[in-house]
Amino acid sequence: MKKILLLTICLVMLLQVSAFAESKIGVFQMQKVVLECDYGLDVLAKLKAKFEPLEAEIKKEDAAIQKLAAELKKQDLALKLEAKQDKQREYRRKMRDLQDSYTAYQQKQQVEQQRLLTPIKQKLGEAIAVYSKANGITIVFERQVAGVAYLAEGVDISDAIIAELNKMKKAGK
Repeated sequence: MKKILLLTICLVMLLQVSAFAESKIGVFQMQKVVLECDYGLDVLAKLKAKFEPLEAEIKKEDAAIQKLAAELKKQDLALKLEAKQDKQREYRRKMRDLQDSYTAYQQKQQVEQQRLLTPIKQKLGEAIAVYSKANGITIVFERQVAGVAYLAEGVDISDAIIAELNKMKKAGK
């Protein structure tokens, strides 16, 4: 009975090894593909156009706060206690306002980025499927998510996926 069980296990293992030997694996880098394909470049341009004015406003607020902090430090000994407390309260209020503005800016940017990237991710799936079928690849992993520690030369298909996405964009898909 033990011999039959052992023989069955060996047979199953041999079949699995042969199945894996015929598989072709591809790995791509999501960030590289999204940032370098034509669709991604369009998204980056839209995000930059929309959020540059907000970023400039936050930098302007930060500069005003830094100026207020310098004044407060410079006038520290000259100010009366009540005036000093007023300036400190104003400084803390402006810091809170700046932090709130920055948090709102980040949230808006993330929401907009997700909204604009969703269609690209769908097109990315299509491009991976087309490329994989054409090149006999049976499985494709995303490098960061899969936690790939080593990658043999020729397994990274990121550049080919970028080319496939750019071809799709030129075709109007």
